[in-house]
Amino acid sequence: MNEKMLIYEPRNDRKMRIVVLFSGGASALPFMVGGESYEVVGAISSNKNASGIKKFEKLGIPVEVVDIHDFYGDKPITDMKIRSAYDEKLLSIIKERKWEPDIIACSGYMYILTKFLNGFPARVLNVHPADLTIKEGGKRKYKGSNAVAEQMKDGEKVTRSTIHIMDEKPDHGPILFVSEGLPIENRSPKEQQELMKEKCDGPAYRKTLEMLSKGMFAIDSDKNVYVKDGEKWVKRV
Repeated sequence: MNEKMLIYEPRNDRKMRIVVLFSGGASALPFMVGGESYEVVGAISSNKNASGIKKFEKLGIPVEVVDIHDFYGDKPITDMKIRSAYDEKLLSIIKERKWEPDIIACSGYMYILTKFLNGFPARVLNVHPADLTIKEGGKRKYKGSNAVAEQMKDGEKVTRSTIHIMDEKPDHGPILFVSEGLPIENRSPKEQQELMKEKCDGPAYRKTLEMLSKGMFAIDSDKNVYVKDGEKWVKRV
């Protein structure tokens, strides 16, 4: 069996440090602050007009803005060579600000990360508004930006949010935690997804960060995730 390594090993001298990446309202932020064993030390917005900027400022959390459209200029946003340079810019800001994060938490960050992931291997988290353990044909069924609408169209009774480790394929990385279900009750997909931010995304992030800060997640070289259960490690299916 491959050797397991803690995703985060608790320290006695300080709390687990988190930097948030966001593009809009950073709706999970209220669930990321106030933890006994972790703290948000900084944030970067990819959108100069993001409403979340004021949320961080109000809480006294340093926030930097690197508007991705300004960075790209007239070049297509899908150009991954430019994305690599953009990622380098994000990494340089984190280094310059001396935030020294243990975990990067994406909250509504809308762009694929490339080189950035190499700076924090297996330590960049994302939240997705669907249960990514649900599969069809051996592949994750509800990926992409229309995941909530697809679940409702398929007659799912509840929607859940998944906290997973990011890789270069959207909604593809190892799963850490799946939220409680939110019943679908005569809402539009937009209304359902908006309510999920409060009922699913945020609580799932809070629980994941709490567990991470206590050293309860490990990963092996095949990207299998293990969860501490008492004295045992249980493989996440």
